[in-house]
Amino acid sequence: MKRIPKIALLSGMLLLAFCCSVTSVKAQDKKTSAKKAAPKESAAKGKQKPDGFKKLNSGLEYKIVKHGEGARKPVVSDHIEMHIHVHVGDSVMFDSRKMYNNKPVPFPISAPKFKGDPIEGFMMMVVGDSAIFRLPVDSMKKAGNQLLPWMKEGMKVEYDVVLVSVKSEAEDKKDQEEKASIQIAIDEKILQEYFTKNGIKPIKTASGLYYTISSQGEGESVKAGQKVSVNYTGKFLDGKPFDSNTDSNFHHMMPFDLEVGKGRVIKGWDEGLQLLKKGSKATFYIPSNLAYGAQERNPIPANAILVFDVEILDVQNPADQGAVDDKLLQDYFAKNNIHATKTPSGLSYVITQKGLGPTAKPGKKVTMNYTGKTMDGKVFDSNTDSKFNHVAPFTFVLGQGQVIKGWDEGVQLLQLGSKATFYIPSGLAYGEQGAGGGAIPANAVLIFDVEVLGIDK
Repeated sequence: MKRIPKIALLSGMLLLAFCCSVTSVKAQDKKTSAKKAAPKESAAKGKQKPDGFKKLNSGLEYKIVKHGEGARKPVVSDHIEMHIHVHVGDSVMFDSRKMYNNKPVPFPISAPKFKGDPIEGFMMMVVGDSAIFRLPVDSMKKAGNQLLPWMKEGMKVEYDVVLVSVKSEAEDKKDQEEKASIQIAIDEKILQEYFTKNGIKPIKTASGLYYTISSQGEGESVKAGQKVSVNYTGKFLDGKPFDSNTDSNFHHMMPFDLEVGKGRVIKGWDEGLQLLKKGSKATFYIPSNLAYGAQERNPIPANAILVFDVEILDVQNPADQGAVDDKLLQDYFAKNNIHATKTPSGLSYVITQKGLGPTAKPGKKVTMNYTGKTMDGKVFDSNTDSKFNHVAPFTFVLGQGQVIKGWDEGVQLLQLGSKATFYIPSGLAYGEQGAGGGAIPANAVLIFDVEVLGIDK
């Protein structure tokens, strides 16, 4: 992602966010005992399949490709590091070696959340083990996980993993604190030498952030929760820029908008912006622990100190996103002469072709064709366009949370053979998180042209 400040601190859990509980970075259930968390040995020795895989009682299939020399198996609340490659057929969902520059991805072990949860398999491994785990897409549907539209019944999600380390929560915390303490001292020394060499006299905050203000701005200081519009240029201490929204070399010359204090940018930004006012110009000198820390993310190396020149273009109080979405839609309808029907939830729709028979009901399996667009007309997914590589009808169970809320509601308005367009506000779509690796931005209003091909009786 080129707009570096827009990247929130990435945890290892991002790797599987689209499909299963392994991705959860929420607090682990510390009440779950290690004995309860570990799979039973008898279950682990399932019947071997012709392709060399074995199957646990939960339905998770596994194959140990290489045995390591470790002796300790992870339990709930442990912290592990793994190389992990997730794919469905030829479609790669996550590759830690590519995303982390061939370094393992760290994450905490939480209790398995559904039958076949890959985390059950991870807890069978020891350091040095290389294994393959796979589970049917159907298992994730039954567990209520929202799937990508092109994922069909019969497909299997495969996790190719290598376990690199296992630490208890206490061991991991101690290790991280020791590393952080050492790195803070290193960064401080580098910054002091930099300030002396360049004749800079910045102000230091309690967290360790340094800043200078070249233009004070007007009004009150920015507060957490307010939306700001910012111009910025990010540089390393050697002066080399790595990102900017005012330099055409980085191909995104537009103001950067964000809500302050929501953790959507690095800590140094969330703190530093609250020191400024509308019109302020400042420079932040951000030690690595307030930036991206030990995680390397191209082009920013691990433990990099970052320098940002920023300008606050505008400050707005937090808006009701539902009201924002509704105004966007009403303006869009007026501009395009669209007469849509609006439901109490905020979903708007137009039925372009009436179908036959009863409308689809929750619990029924429906089969659809669809094309999804953002409000600027850009298509982000379709199962009728070959460039998206999944030209096949999309089938799901209605009302089970297998699709976004706007779909679960909208499809219930349709009959067999119906064609319609859904105008889905962000709260009924992907909300603040967005989706599709940036194809669907945060708080995006989505438009879907849909056709009901089948409704199971």
